[in-house]
Amino acid sequence: MDKLKLLIADDEKNIREGLKCILDWESLGYKICGEAANGKDSLQQIFDLNPDLIIHDIKMPGCSGIDVISQTAEHCKKNNLPFPAFIILSGYSDFDYAQKAINNGAKAYLLKPVDEEELLKKVKEITEEILLQKKQQESSKNNELFETKDIISKIFLTNNYENLENINRLKFFENAETSSYQVIICNFEYKKNINLINFENSIDNYFSFFNKVLINQAERYYIILKTSNEMAVKNAVIRTAKLQIEKTFITIGKMGQGLKGLLDSYKNALENEKYLFFFSDIPYVSDEEINTVHKDSNINDFDNIINNLIFCIETYDKNQLEKIKKEIKDLTFNIKENETNIKRTFIYCLVELRFRLVSKYPEREISDGNTYDVVKKLMNYNNFTGMFECFCKILDDFIENFNFNTSDSVIVKVLAYIKTNYASDLKLENLGELFNCNSAYLGKKFKKYTGVQFNTYLDNLRMEIAKDKLLNTDLKIYQISKLVGFSNTDYFFMKFKKNTGLTPKDFKKQVEDEKNNN
Repeated sequence: MDKLKLLIADDEKNIREGLKCILDWESLGYKICGEAANGKDSLQQIFDLNPDLIIHDIKMPGCSGIDVISQTAEHCKKNNLPFPAFIILSGYSDFDYAQKAINNGAKAYLLKPVDEEELLKKVKEITEEILLQKKQQESSKNNELFETKDIISKIFLTNNYENLENINRLKFFENAETSSYQVIICNFEYKKNINLINFENSIDNYFSFFNKVLINQAERYYIILKTSNEMAVKNAVIRTAKLQIEKTFITIGKMGQGLKGLLDSYKNALENEKYLFFFSDIPYVSDEEINTVHKDSNINDFDNIINNLIFCIETYDKNQLEKIKKEIKDLTFNIKENETNIKRTFIYCLVELRFRLVSKYPEREISDGNTYDVVKKLMNYNNFTGMFECFCKILDDFIENFNFNTSDSVIVKVLAYIKTNYASDLKLENLGELFNCNSAYLGKKFKKYTGVQFNTYLDNLRMEIAKDKLLNTDLKIYQISKLVGFSNTDYFFMKFKKNTGLTPKDFKKQVEDEKNNN
């Protein structure tokens, strides 16, 4: 148990020092929290420190001991605080003052000089009373808290705040009609392996200035606040969330007035829980965050996307695969969509992708890679980011496994490399070294697979890209020449005319004239 607090007030320093040493206060369960040399100072320290026991001289400069007792009683009544125990010190001539002090609530008075045994006896008697009073107060406080929690739970469970009798006697529901309430829900389904003791300590720490009720039920921890300071609430939640990294698991309901506002805030926080799946790096989810990221999208039609994925896998086009991944993420990150539906969409995409590949290439042994038990794997994720990263890893395995150890796998990878690096100085010799095969063998395989020689394929690819740049950009011809891999513009002109029968300028004009005529 925490030590009781003792305040010593006397205008004579030697008496104050003597009182600090006359008894072994620590063994009696006390710590000296302050001392005062005048009445005004003692009053201020009483208000600030809330001592349990005060040894006070009856005659003090600025404010007498009786006035201190009287004003302390008013302060405690006004702020609903327990009244501290007073031991009054007086001389023989102050007997009438001492009687007034007793009448005003002092527990005892002692004559100066103070007798050690008499003081010890009084302190022990008073300490027993203080501890009993604290025990009763704690019991009463626990009973009130239990009743308050029970009422809040009934409101949440029955979805009804009416016909609640005589609840204004409970501190949390005093002036409920004009008070503001706010509900915060911490959902531990989204926060695995949490240390509940540390978490509760952080709640007590960061919400210490709020009138609050804490309810722990199954996988949820409810923080119910009676406050009108919405910004202070958000700051406290942010500080709490920083101690629990990795996953967003807190939702905040709108602040509302009265018991209806309390219920509405609970409903709002509960409704926001379904959006926790989409968030991993923000302290909490509220209407503000939801409105910021909400967008409508259609995740129903994935057939075209699957066909594009198959083409990427067949051609080992990793760059295009990354673009399709982004397209899928943009389509599926829709917080208004049901979490289960989104997971099913990803599962359908992977299962259908494998089915179509196996149907198209029955002779191939297509390794499942990470698609083994894909349903369980994806359904177990409680956040969009982790699930999407798993999905992308499976796609990466598909493209590698499909093109691993087949007769044409090297050529497929060479073609994918050429499409990405067509502007570089590409030669069969360099590609042979890069893909660990003989350049002559690579040249033969290349012609067999594509139907043309390597240099012809590269020239045709560069010319197609050059045509696109000519028709769809404002780039100069010399700029396009460099972009497609020709450092010499004259050589580019020669190759272009050989490919099209026209100069670049004439080609562009001819295409534009055909468009205009049409």
